[in-house]
Amino acid sequence: MSSVSYAFRNTVATVALLAAGLATTSAFAEQANIKSMSFDTQSVNTTLHVVSSDKQKWDTLKSGTVQFWGHMKINTRWPGYVQDVGVALGVCGPGQCGPFPPIWSDAPVSRDYDHQENFAFDPSKIPLSSDTGIAVVPYGDQIIAKCNQHLQADGPTKSYTFNHTFHASFTALTDKALDMDNAVAETQPGSWPFPLFNSHYAEHGTFQVQIVCDPVIKPAVQDVAADFGKFEVDNVKLFLTTYQSNQPGSTPGTVCPSLKVTSRAQANQAGPVSMRIWRQKDGGPITSEFKQAWASYDAAKNGYFATYEKWENVGATAYFQYKTEIVGNGPFEPFDGWKDITVHCTGAGGGGFADAPQADPDNPPAKADWQGDVTVSDSAGGKKLCPRKGQVAFEVSRDEPGAFHYRISCSNGAFFTGTRVAFNDGGASKASAFHDLSIVRTRAIQCTLQEIKQNGTIATVDTDKEDFTCIKRTFEPEADDLVSSTRPDFGKPRLPPVVVDPGRKCLPGQKQVGSKCIDRPLVAACKSTEKLVNGRCIGVSIHCLPGYRQVGLKCVKNPVIADKCRRDELRINGKCVRKPPVIIDCKRGYHLVGKACVKDAIITTGCRATEKLVRGHCVPKPGVTDLQKLKQGRAKFLLPGQAKLRRQAN
Repeated sequence: MSSVSYAFRNTVATVALLAAGLATTSAFAEQANIKSMSFDTQSVNTTLHVVSSDKQKWDTLKSGTVQFWGHMKINTRWPGYVQDVGVALGVCGPGQCGPFPPIWSDAPVSRDYDHQENFAFDPSKIPLSSDTGIAVVPYGDQIIAKCNQHLQADGPTKSYTFNHTFHASFTALTDKALDMDNAVAETQPGSWPFPLFNSHYAEHGTFQVQIVCDPVIKPAVQDVAADFGKFEVDNVKLFLTTYQSNQPGSTPGTVCPSLKVTSRAQANQAGPVSMRIWRQKDGGPITSEFKQAWASYDAAKNGYFATYEKWENVGATAYFQYKTEIVGNGPFEPFDGWKDITVHCTGAGGGGFADAPQADPDNPPAKADWQGDVTVSDSAGGKKLCPRKGQVAFEVSRDEPGAFHYRISCSNGAFFTGTRVAFNDGGASKASAFHDLSIVRTRAIQCTLQEIKQNGTIATVDTDKEDFTCIKRTFEPEADDLVSSTRPDFGKPRLPPVVVDPGRKCLPGQKQVGSKCIDRPLVAACKSTEKLVNGRCIGVSIHCLPGYRQVGLKCVKNPVIADKCRRDELRINGKCVRKPPVIIDCKRGYHLVGKACVKDAIITTGCRATEKLVRGHCVPKPGVTDLQKLKQGRAKFLLPGQAKLRRQAN
């Protein structure tokens, strides 16, 4: 059962669509605008084997696991969100990736998306062209064609190795929603990963895979073929040996011995053996190289052995570490863990060693000042799904206080370094730390804890090993939360109790009960819409009334989303109505301008010297004679009778 989430923008649409029983909502998804989208990929140590079914030519991709790492990131613009994401094999654009082989998918239903993933898929997903059609991606045809370019006269009898580039497409289906609380997660039956037929955006990345064209073993014509069963490698051993040599070193006056690295594997019959040899010098970077050797019968040892030898050019006193592992498709391939050796040079540039080399040049390793143990543990419990995380943890102690400088080297290529300041615990100084391991395929992982001393020497403290199993994804049937499952929940496999000394702390993930350290029980963290039933998180679906939505295990009322009114409108009882006209009565001497009363402009009249302004009019000042008016041109000549009448009137 795969969980596919879809988001609806309001509750009414949700109820209507659920009632109609629609199985998909991609047709309703409204493309959201995005700010950025990226897909960064990196190659992982992966080997893909090509075999021959008819012993005439290479034609089949052998089952196994192809891996690569990717970082997916999408930044949307509001109100957009990411609904579905997927990764497909090949190069495809938006809305075109449905027919391409799906590698991984998810339904985040979130505003933005930022996720890292260790991708893994079986080579059976890589299609091959046939008489009925051409493969949608060309990688399978290209790999087989390149192998067949190196056919021998008697067929595919000689191995050939090369690297091939693959492409992957990261696609996303987006939508828009104002309120993400109204998003509804709907579970649809189907397989995982589900192909993303409808998508709005796509980005691409590349990764490389090492290809090995496995040879076919053809016995001689006169020999009677003996059935040895399936070809298997029983074990592998690593040998580090130094040989006295007069070959000068990189510095004049320095003489260094020669270092020979031998990897020897034992098989049940003749055939090709694939090895990966890991190397580290003087605490530098860890590197690896892939080599193939042919297992043939050795009468002296009475068995089939494949040997690969390598000589190191040592120019000065140096510290080397090597590890060899068999590369194959078995659940637990054999390997020989980290082995170290110090190559001492003599002379001026020998790193301070002026004395003659000892009789045994393979000096014993340095002794560690700290004592403790390292533990490799699995976090899968009863479900062995991959990819998942493991953990490597350590605890060391000594009598003197100080800091513990360490490094951890694991057989899967994981490498950790750090410093932990010891704390006082009952008179002893103790230090501890843990790191995560990425589990992407079935294999055994061995980790070695080493102490880095102040003088640069490295001493091994402890080694631990854990077998990790990967199974294909399974899909649980729909469960009724009212009926408890009768199937037992095995949970995390229990390790035997470890007896500890008084005052000693247990490892991370354990607790002390009496004098024993036992693993802490796993507590499942369920989502708000799930509940824990017999150790499993079961989804709970609640039917809420219209106007309500499910939050956790309760129905809460939907928030009222108010429409925005225009400037000339007011909200009355939840509706936008036009604002009533505003009538403003201004007092005398003011007039209305827009919605404000402003003062009237005053017009000033210029009066003569014998006049004054009264209510906007010029009137004569009292006591002004007719002669003065006459001088100003304002007086009139009156008859004697008219002048008498005016004086009487005044």
